[in-house]
Amino acid sequence: MANNKRYWTGLDDLHQTDAFQKLQGQEFPQHQAIDEALGNEGLTSATTGRRDFLKFMGFSLAAATLAACETPVVKSIPYTNKPEEITPGVANYYASTFYNGYDFCNVFVKTREGRPIFIQSNRKTGVGHANARVNSSVLGLYDSARLSAPRLQGEEVSWEELDSFVNNGLSQPGRKVVLTNTVLSPTLRRAIKEFCESNKADHVTIDAISHSALREAARLHSGMDVFPSYEFKAATMVVSVGADFLGTWGDSAYYEDEWVQTRLPELEEMSRLRVFESVMSLTGTNSDYRTMIKPSEHGKVVVALHDLLSSGSQSLFPDGPIAAALIRAQQELKMAGSKALVVSGVNDVNIQLVVAKINALLGAEGTTVNYVNNQLFQGDDVKFSELVQDMNQGSVGTLVMLDVNPAYNAIHKEAFRTGLEKVSTSVSLSGFSDETASRCKAIAPAPHWLESWGDLSLDGERVDLVQPTIQPLFNTRPSGQSLFAWAGKEVNWYDEVRRTHRADYTPDQMYSNLSWSESLHDGYYNKLVVKAEMAKQDASGTSLETAKRVLSSNQGGDNFELDLYIKMCIGAGEQAGNPMLQETPDPVSKVTWDNYVTMARVDMEAMGLNTYIAQRDKASVVKVTANGRSVELPAFMQPGQAPGTIGIALGYGRGDNGEAIGRAAYQTQENGEYVMTPDGLPMPIGANVFGLAELVGRVPRYSAFDVSVEATGAEYALAATQIHNTVMDRDSVVKETTLSAFKKEADKPKGFASWNRNHTLTVHEDVNGDGVIDASDGKKTSAFDMWKSHPVEGVGHRWGMTVDLSTCTGCSACVTACHIENNVPVVGKDEVRRHRDMHWLRIDRYYASDWSQEKGAEEGVGVISSYTKMEDPSANPQTVHMPMMCQHCNHAPCETVCPVAATTHSNEGLNQMTYNRCIGTRYCANNCPYKVRRFNWFNYQGYSKFQHSNPAQDSLTRMVLNPDVTVRARGVIEKCSMCIQMIQSSKLEAKKQGVPLKDDMVSCACSDACPTNAISFGDLNDTESVVSQRSKNNRSYHALEEVGIQPNIFYMTKVRNVDETEA
Repeated sequence: MANNKRYWTGLDDLHQTDAFQKLQGQEFPQHQAIDEALGNEGLTSATTGRRDFLKFMGFSLAAATLAACETPVVKSIPYTNKPEEITPGVANYYASTFYNGYDFCNVFVKTREGRPIFIQSNRKTGVGHANARVNSSVLGLYDSARLSAPRLQGEEVSWEELDSFVNNGLSQPGRKVVLTNTVLSPTLRRAIKEFCESNKADHVTIDAISHSALREAARLHSGMDVFPSYEFKAATMVVSVGADFLGTWGDSAYYEDEWVQTRLPELEEMSRLRVFESVMSLTGTNSDYRTMIKPSEHGKVVVALHDLLSSGSQSLFPDGPIAAALIRAQQELKMAGSKALVVSGVNDVNIQLVVAKINALLGAEGTTVNYVNNQLFQGDDVKFSELVQDMNQGSVGTLVMLDVNPAYNAIHKEAFRTGLEKVSTSVSLSGFSDETASRCKAIAPAPHWLESWGDLSLDGERVDLVQPTIQPLFNTRPSGQSLFAWAGKEVNWYDEVRRTHRADYTPDQMYSNLSWSESLHDGYYNKLVVKAEMAKQDASGTSLETAKRVLSSNQGGDNFELDLYIKMCIGAGEQAGNPMLQETPDPVSKVTWDNYVTMARVDMEAMGLNTYIAQRDKASVVKVTANGRSVELPAFMQPGQAPGTIGIALGYGRGDNGEAIGRAAYQTQENGEYVMTPDGLPMPIGANVFGLAELVGRVPRYSAFDVSVEATGAEYALAATQIHNTVMDRDSVVKETTLSAFKKEADKPKGFASWNRNHTLTVHEDVNGDGVIDASDGKKTSAFDMWKSHPVEGVGHRWGMTVDLSTCTGCSACVTACHIENNVPVVGKDEVRRHRDMHWLRIDRYYASDWSQEKGAEEGVGVISSYTKMEDPSANPQTVHMPMMCQHCNHAPCETVCPVAATTHSNEGLNQMTYNRCIGTRYCANNCPYKVRRFNWFNYQGYSKFQHSNPAQDSLTRMVLNPDVTVRARGVIEKCSMCIQMIQSSKLEAKKQGVPLKDDMVSCACSDACPTNAISFGDLNDTESVVSQRSKNNRSYHALEEVGIQPNIFYMTKVRNVDETEA
């Protein structure tokens, strides 16, 4: 009997709708004539050039492709051998420099087919390192929200029209001002100078995050109006009072690399770090000792420390943990002497003056702190305040703004916005129509730093170069060239940068081109003639006694106190539209995509707020009021938060009026659409809290002493990647010890020291030969094998990695570098909340717990109850950061359960994924003890839910994708590949050179990005390689060694410089 059942593909097929029949008829579409596609027959015979054609089409992707393929008008010199032309499939590297107002570092820019796709630190001749904000900035180049042409009154115009408008405004009466951030470029300074001289204008400098108190205190103390230069590598004892120098304070990109050089336990003298702070910071998590204090106590702490060092006693803290910590700090600082260093991150002149006097008392000047020609943080808050006052009085006729956004980050942004409306000629040189630019009459967009020529100098001696790696994607113009044009000079910006180089370095024109090529190759040059040191200025002003008296009188109110801080990834908010930074978990809280109020557990419980955050457990929303302004944000329980205080991160709340600053800067619903405000605008992520800061003598101090916090009754979903906070007393995950304990057994072979013993399994045989079979009879896990292993040691390459927990700070540079290099998808807040984030590499943050199995046994608490208690971190816990990626196990449990052999083991020790073989059973992810395998639940490149979060959905932004790495499809497992594409590239390079593959020729993204060299990668079979030597170090071990799967990733025991009794 025939089967008469009817099958259909969907309801449209069943009902044969018109739309379905139309699509069905287009299954095999006919070729369409070009004139029909364009809708205009005349276009096919038109003489329009290619550029005009692309403009007509308006395809951003086509414009980007064109720019990438154009032969540059001026050849840039790659750091490696200069190619005759772009070679498909071969990467070029260019030495350049990144600077955005507070991050400064020398970098290599990797380009493929003329497209910049990866940024890494220049370790050969560089200063600083590429942190997460730096290496993710490549996405900003391809941001479709960038301005594509100059604008006048919101409409695109030609440069001639814009110049005419600006020149006409400059001819009108009224004060003329150039407002910039700190300018480090000698060429740009010359442009500003000529503009000011030509137009009788003033130059005012303002920083997004003010550090002006340090400069003023340096002037009062030393007569030098500079930002102090701190040398952490020379310090054996560091005391930080609210200074997150490993994260976001000061020149952190330089400090982190310096400080970690003193943290190796194998050194003769390992440094010690004491931190006094309110909110748990990245520096606090890496400290040996951490003391919780309130913002109102910052000043008292430095005064008490000065009193202890100068007179041996202090009266501000009669007793308690702060008093005890101060006494110990004083003793340790005096013992360190000139190798001691005290820093404070509070932007208060009085505090910074006392800190300067403390360093002078210790004899640290000239060793760990110097007052030299440091050009960072030149912002003048007083002059900016006067400018805003003049703007509101209508006396400013022309205001030109460069790399500043005061309509967002000024403490009194409302006053600035009001005053800006009264300026007849307002011009922004921003690349985005941000909060400030969108309120200006004219916008003269500048190119992205990866499209620009430039120069930068931190100290006036060394000049670091910025060179373009791609032709400008849009109709932009360098800011300096615009300023020259408005000064009546038509110049080429590249020629001006060359002019500076000739004046500084090559007076003889004959050698100009040669020396210029050498400078580009190295990324910098040193001036032949160095300017004389800065002259000392009048040091009159606040005295030490006055400063101490003011600080001693600071009193906190009965309410909460607020500490405003800066997150590692979002920074001051410049890259709030960067989806990769939004999705990178905060190193401390592990929350993504949101701003929140950090609170102590005791305070949250007293207010009845939710303390547990998970997929279905939402955070309680609180209303915070400070200095007459209020915001509503979710509350987050943060271990280490000082009771009676709260913390909120700056840098959020961007685009509060719908400004186009990037698609990822706004909240999204579960379906991927924007959450809308009552005014019909996208809802910003978090809140702008710059206005909650206090002004002390017109200088912003990012704190408030009298703050109210009220529960609103509302709830809000936060997306955190980690909810288990402790290792629950398992020493097979994280191993740590004290410096003194390490020194006692430093000579013992690997596996025999008490702080890193080999894990053994008890067997029923007399292993130790004592004639008795008991619990002491055990064998190492490597002695057990369920199958015949392939030889790995000494046979060919065996790729592996070591991670030193003593030097890993948790900065997350490795996370973002891995994301970019390997085309890891960004999935958005909703998917992260469901624990479907796609990070190949995560950094597990573990807090110490006051509870242990031994304590439970002593107090008669049951095993289950003990484990529950061990999950609760201490009120002020010690912290460990542990990078976790695929361990590339030699006995990998994932390989044995895959039904289609999609995951296999290579003969070089790599656990490999064959994507087109994977059928998505997820057995491998279930069988992985490290939980590092990721499943593609959706087609992230095409599904509309990810339209505002995934860069690959934007036709321009997807140009950042690495062509050497496959973009994975839906239903496929993916994970760390140890950057196999970089390994293969290194092999080919070695083969081309006819040399063996050596340690310095091969790397992977995370090891390249690690600023502290905590991660090392290489061939474990190469006895001379760093990774091989570290793997044999007596501190190295395997995570979860008892499972017996023999990973190729080794961790190194964390060593803390704490007293034995306080471990």
